[in-house]
Amino acid sequence: MAGRKDYEERKERKKERYQELAEKSREKSQQHYERYQKMSNAIPLGQPILTDHYSANATRRGYEKMHSQFDKSVEADNKAEYYENKVDTIESNKSISLDDPRAIEKLQDKLDRLEHERENIKARPHSTWELQNIGAEIRRIKKRIEQIKDLEELDFKDIVFTGGKAILNKEVNRIQILFDDKPSEEVRNILKHRGFKWSRYEKAWQRLYNKNTIYATNRAIEEIQKIVE
Repeated sequence: MAGRKDYEERKERKKERYQELAEKSREKSQQHYERYQKMSNAIPLGQPILTDHYSANATRRGYEKMHSQFDKSVEADNKAEYYENKVDTIESNKSISLDDPRAIEKLQDKLDRLEHERENIKARPHSTWELQNIGAEIRRIKKRIEQIKDLEELDFKDIVFTGGKAILNKEVNRIQILFDDKPSEEVRNILKHRGFKWSRYEKAWQRLYNKNTIYATNRAIEEIQKIVE
């Protein structure tokens, strides 16, 4: 079966991470605001800066520090909102990822609903564009289902080359290129050009498993071989 076996687990970990970052940012925002309030309360209301007084510079620095705390509070609050929006996006996202092991099942359910809806549209007065739009979506879903089925029939054999190897990691649904040592900048540029990205978690250069990736893997290794040999 295609897809990542840890798909739901990774999705939950990502959501928890964003929640944690949002909470930390909220805490920082509150801390900076409390410092701002404390500094603000220490300054008599409406007191001007006595420009000719020896304390003028110290007073200015005090105002600057106070306003800096307020700015940092706002910045941290904005970060918290950003991470909370990330959580909301994960929870509300109804798109079906190719990394989802249940992608075919979910797509088939969606296809069934769309075809049922199309029959309802045909059974009542309707505009031409209604059938055109739903027909286009039905064709798109069918194409995605076929792509996943084709993916399950693909066969990729590990490739060993000078200084490394390319493997299919079915656990994460990625073709990964591993090196014995850190690749040179020239090699890294080849990988980036071919669509591979470095995964700190997997410790590998990788790309989503599909026909295009198999082609990109073969071309990248050919180019790398010319450099390392």
